[in-house]
Formats: sequence, C-alpha cells, structure tokens
Amino acid sequence: MNRQASAFTLIELLVVIAIIAVLAALAVPAVSGALNSSQKASTLNSIKQISTLAVTYAADNNFRLPAEGGDGVQSFSVLRTQTNAWYNVLPPLAGLAAASNYRANPASFYDKGSVFYVKAAAYPKQKLNSAYFAFGINSQIDHGITAEAGGTRVNLARLPNPSRTALFAEAALPDEKHLLPPGGATDSLGQPKVRDERFVGRYGNAGIIGFADGHAKVVPKDKAFDTNVVIWRFANN
Repeated sequence: MNRQASAFTLIELLVVIAIIAVLAALAVPAVSGALNSSQKASTLNSIKQISTLAVTYAADNNFRLPAEGGDGVQSFSVLRTQTNAWYNVLPPLAGLAAASNYRANPASFYDKGSVFYVKAAAYPKQKLNSAYFAFGINSQIDHGITAEAGGTRVNLARLPNPSRTALFAEAALPDEKHLLPPGGATDSLGQPKVRDERFVGRYGNAGIIGFADGHAKVVPKDKAFDTNVVIWRFANN
C-alpha cells in the first residue's frame, strides 16, 4: 500500500516537472519578446528625440543641420574638439549631456541615462577607449557635411520628401557585421554617421530610422532600400 502510494507520488512529481518544463519553454519566448520590445521602444524614443532636436536646430539656423562629426571611431578627447557636431550640439537643446561631457566618465556613455546608448547593440569589449555610436546621422543626405565651421550642410527646407528622408538611423558596430545587408560596409563601424549600407536591424531583422520631419519608426531591412519608404541620398543644396 505504501509502495503504491510512493510510486503514485513519484509519477505525480514527474508530471509536475514536465508541466513546469513546458511552461518554462513557453515563457522564454514571451520574456525575450518583451525584452526586445522594451529595447526597441527605448531606441525609438532616443532616435525620435534626436531627430526632432535636429529639425528644431535647423529651424533656428537657416534650415541647416549640425555637422556629422568627423570620420571614423574617435576617442572621447577628440569628441570635445568637434564643437559643431550633432552629438555635441543637439542633446543640450533638451537638457541632455553632449557626447563631449563623457570624457571624464566614458562608462556613462554606455548607460541607460545616455541618449546615445542603444541597449540592443553589441558594443565592443574595449568600448571605454573610444566612443562607439550605435546610431548616427545620415552622411548621404549631404555629401559635404563636415565637422568644421562653415562646412556644407544640407538645407532641410529644400528636401522634397522630408517624411521619407533618413536623418538618423541605427548603425552597425564592429561585432555586428553579421547583421549588415549583403555587401554592407564594414569599415569604421561605430562612427557617428551612417549610410544605407551600414544600417543594421537589431529587432527581428528591422531597425529604427529617424526622418527629416522629426518622426521615427521601425523599418524592416528589406524596406530600408526602397525609395518609396526611405530616401538616403540627397545632393548638396
């Protein structure tokens, strides 16, 4: 009698374990999906905020954008010299820290309190040595944008389709080459500017783009190169 009761209890235990295993398997995708949605919402908010600030800045500066901030991945010391760059000009308009402010504490650049931080991005292990940007300004919107005073900068008032013209977009980092589109550029990943071939999809093969009218949205990678959805290139004006 006791043996039968013990055997029955063992079977019940195994059934309970099996049920828990099934529930855990079902819960993992849900938790992963919730985390993905949270990360996506955070980045969408940051890129929308920067895009809106860029439009505001342009309205007060003859419809000109700030500079893109030089070539290649740069040290925090160098960032301080780029006084006209978007990453130093735009955040303070909303009371946020400019990239140049992170020289004394580089770790804070990669913290949730930083407008530049993208939680879903795979930052390099040696990230404290330089500033790696997981999103940047579209360098194709004006091929003459420079960080120096007086550099050529696009005139937003002359853009024919601002709601489709990419202004800011997520950009691949060195450890994210596998996320790039076929034939994507793999040089200088992490610099503060982006172009179509550096656009990266971190959320189920989709990424976030901020547009020249100030709005931002999630764009599937296969739609990011459709000019009916996103326009990357625009000549100097």
